[in-house]
Formats: sequence, structure tokens, C-alpha cells
Amino acid sequence: MNDYKEVFGYFGMIFLTITLIPQLIKVFRTKKASDLSYIFLSINVLTCVFFLIYGIILNETPLIIANIVVILQTLILIYLKHEYANETNG
Repeated sequence: MNDYKEVFGYFGMIFLTITLIPQLIKVFRTKKASDLSYIFLSINVLTCVFFLIYGIILNETPLIIANIVVILQTLILIYLKHEYANETNG
């Protein structure tokens, strides 16, 4: 991290990766994810995939790490939305 500009990338990475943590916690606690939109979750995954590719092309570690983490968080939310919807229906 020789370049001071990288500091902004790493701060962005930290804040991006924590954005979904409150939502994950709420879904785990309430066992309810019906308010989450599959459209939002899908667009979020797609956005992160493109930014991940962009980060790989630029060889920018903060972009790569942040987008991998957010993709995983979003996939967890999609899984939980599906699972909790099945619990209430079955």
C-alpha cells in the first residue's frame, strides 16, 4: 500500500463489505426475508460480478475482495429468502 490513493480503495472495500451485515443479522434473527426483493438481490449479484471482473482486469485488490464478499453475502440472503419462504409455506 505504497500509494495513498489505495487507502480510499481499502476504506471503500471495508464499508462496502459491511453494508449487508445488518440485513443478514436481521434475517437470521427474525427468520423472515419476504421483504427482500429477488430483483434487488439479482441486480446486486450482477453488479458485483461486473465490478469483480473490472477489479480483476485492473488488478485492484480492494475491488476484488469487496465484490467477492458482497456476492457471497447476497447469495446467502437469496438462500435464506428461499429457505424461510419454504418454512412458512410447508
